[in-house]
Amino acid sequence: MVEVMRTLKLRELEAAIERRKALLGLSGNDYGLPNCGEYRLSEKRDLLRAIAEESAEQGKQPAFSGKY
Repeated sequence: MVEVMRTLKLRELEAAIERRKALLGLSGNDYGLPNCGEYRLSEKRDLLRAIAEESAEQGKQPAFSGKY
């Protein structure tokens, strides 16, 4: 069986992505997919903890919410 490459315009791709995001309940570009961190390496957990602690010492919130 021969597969044929289909041409797709960027506007069509963008519309398809927006439809899929709407089905998932996502809107705009200001969202992050949840990450439970279940499979995260201990080194990454340590790094996230260190970043959070450093931010706390500076009186800032980290730029992300890391689950460690």
